[in-house]
Parts: sequence; structure tokens; C-alpha cells
Amino acid sequence: MKAGRSRRWALLGLVLTVALVVAGCGGGDDNEGSGAASGGQSQLQDLVTPGTLTVATELPAPPFWIGDDYDHITGGFEVDFSKELAKRLGLNNVKFVEMPFSGLVAGQQCPCDIDFSQVTITPDRDKVVDFTEPYFDANQGVLAHKGTTVANLDDAKKVRWGIQLNTTATSFIADKIKPASEARVFDRTTDAFAALNAGQIDAVMLDTPIVLGAVKEKQVKDAEVIGQFKTGEVYGAVVNKGSKNLDAFNTAIKAMKTDGFRDQLFKKYFADQAAVPEIPV
Repeated sequence: MKAGRSRRWALLGLVLTVALVVAGCGGGDDNEGSGAASGGQSQLQDLVTPGTLTVATELPAPPFWIGDDYDHITGGFEVDFSKELAKRLGLNNVKFVEMPFSGLVAGQQCPCDIDFSQVTITPDRDKVVDFTEPYFDANQGVLAHKGTTVANLDDAKKVRWGIQLNTTATSFIADKIKPASEARVFDRTTDAFAALNAGQIDAVMLDTPIVLGAVKEKQVKDAEVIGQFKTGEVYGAVVNKGSKNLDAFNTAIKAMKTDGFRDQLFKKYFADQAAVPEIPV
């Protein structure tokens, strides 16, 4: 009698164990990725590629992105940041794809889960895309040939400026600088740098970390970042309007700021930004 009762209890225990295992594995068919973000589980939906975080940008953009080929990126602030984001969301793979900046901020659909392109958060842009939690602070930097002086607003008015289409430098020059000659607008940063190299313009205005990267990577000849206008801008990553993953991205990004990971990357890639003199407006 005791032996029979023991066998029945053993069989019951086995059945309960199997049931618990099945329950623990069930309900996961609708989730394409999960991972720890601030100590909890975050569920990702409708990923471009299941199990992979697809990240878009427009190259070149050192030191945010180091490399000219989307399949052979070697590092960079946003590269490291996006890889850490994927890790914290439980995704083992990251894929980098192209998305033109001008199309992105105009609201064109991105073939990505998230885009890191040094995009300043503005009310107008917020109407056509969704932004994540801010992850970077930036001002407007002045890239010019060595020996050029832009020490104040009067100097800035005399400059033949070059700017990139749909960037915040466009409105800053038009509203604040109001130069004597109309600024030339270029589709890509590389086009503006080429015009500076050719002497077609006197200076390029873009976010300070971007022009610092251009000098470091020798995208310009005999040029330097001679100053910056303090504008208090912040970058946010971009997701397509209505993305179901925005909350999960925000949770992870906030954690990366709180625990110091973001600041470590800043020190690694932008230690020289604080040394750029501020130009009064």
C-alpha cells in the first residue's frame, strides 16, 4: 500500500512539473525579443527582422559612426549606444542600414526599428516621427579654414555659410545670424565639406560633435572648429510614427543614462567638445 501511494505521488509530481515548464514556455509566440531593461522584461514587436535590432543612419558621420560601409562599421558613439540598447533588450544581433537624413526628418518611412542620426528634437519633426528619450546634448559648431575669425555676431554676418538641408542650422542662421549673403544648402554633409575644401564657402555650420568628427577624420583640408553657438539642442533616436516599441526603447535609454553608460561613451568619443569656445549671439 505504501509503495503504491509513493508511485502515485511521484507521478503527480512529474505531471505538475511538466505543466509548469509548458506554462513557462507558452505565450511567447507573439514576442520577437525580450530582455532586461532596468531590471524588468521588455517585449519588442514587429521587428524588421525577428531577433535583430535594425538600426538606420546616413553615413559618413564620424565619430558617431566610424566607417563608410554599412556592413563594416568599426565603432562610434551611436554604434556603441545602439549595440548596448539591443543587448539590454535581449537581442543578440544588430544590423545597420541606410536612411537619408532629409527623408527621415520629413517623415518618410524608415526601413528600420530605430534610427540614430544625430537628430535634434523639434516640435515640427515631432509631428511626423516619434522620438525616443533624449540621449545627447549638442550645440551648433562653426567649421572654417584655419585663420578664419568668427568671434561675435557681426563676424558671423559676413561669412558665406554652408549648411545641410533640413538641419536646425538652417533656421538658426536665418533667424539668428541673418548673414549678408544667403547660406548655401547641401543635401549631405559631405557635399558641404567638399564646397568648403573648394573655397566655395567660408564656413560650415553643423552640430559641434559632427564638425569635430569631420576634422578628426580629415574630411576637410586645413580647417578647424573655431567656435560654437550654444543652442541647448538635444538628440533623440527616431522611430516610425506609432511604433509599438517606443516604450521599451525609452526604458532602456533612460537606464543607460542613469547608470553612466552614456557618459562613458561621451568621454570616449567627445572629450574635446568642451574645449571649443562659445560664440556670443
